Amino acid sequence: MSIEIESLSYTYMEKTPLSHTALHGVTLTIASGSFTAIAGETGAGKSTLMQLIGGLLIPTAGQILVDGVSLHGKTKKEKEAARTARFRIGMVFQYPEHQLFEESVYEDIAFGPRNQGLTDAEVEARVREAMELVRLPESYRDRSPFALSGGERRRAAIAGVLALAPRYLVLDEPAAGLDPRGRETLLSMLTMLHRERGVSIVLVSHSMEDILRVADHMVILAGGQVIGEGAPHVLFQRDDLLVRASLAAPHLLRLGQKLTAAGYLVGNCTTVEDMAAKILEAR
Repeated sequence: MSIEIESLSYTYMEKTPLSHTALHGVTLTIASGSFTAIAGETGAGKSTLMQLIGGLLIPTAGQILVDGVSLHGKTKKEKEAARTARFRIGMVFQYPEHQLFEESVYEDIAFGPRNQGLTDAEVEARVREAMELVRLPESYRDRSPFALSGGERRRAAIAGVLALAPRYLVLDEPAAGLDPRGRETLLSMLTMLHRERGVSIVLVSHSMEDILRVADHMVILAGGQVIGEGAPHVLFQRDDLLVRASLAAPHLLRLGQKLTAAGYLVGNCTTVEDMAAKILEAR
């Protein structure tokens, strides 16, 4: 099971004087069970790739297969299979709280499952579980989503995606605009979904620190092409790739390298707490 991206290209406003090709022949595989981060400077093609994976755009060339099924079938049977495949992917946009529109948190989260044709009992179960996953209290179900705090609104919007029971969760800069506490809550929630619930996650982020902390696989885009793929702590040591993609290695990783050079065997730490513990062990 995986998302297979084969020779994928996309051109905006094709065949017009304003045409712009955002992706050029991208080929990669997002394995089921992985936590994959997509990194690159603004304009590298990250958001375009996310929208293509979510089935919101039709490729100019190439194709995307979700568990072996093309997202853009041509025959009636293929289109039905593609619709089912799209339900396996949950999309969370940069400001997911902008997607809220119902009068209550419950109705907002229930909107997607109802469109899947589930019974009232099944919808109720999906909503309850999604609220638990994002740590929204049961007492919030009848509140207006617009009366919640910014971080709570974002969690309510993500709950609406999780209620669809996606196999793959695709997030485009989900921590944008959050304060440190809200960011920590969100990253902890994503880590829990991945490790305990087995949700495959694809995360676009400008924060290299966040990527180092949560991802086990990383893809670097530059100029609409994949220029690097592998474990984050390995790619972050490739200065040639980082320069080409206009990225910088996480501060924590650079500090770890300096401490290692000074004789402290701290290794590849992903959090400040991990590094502090390693330094104490090395004393």
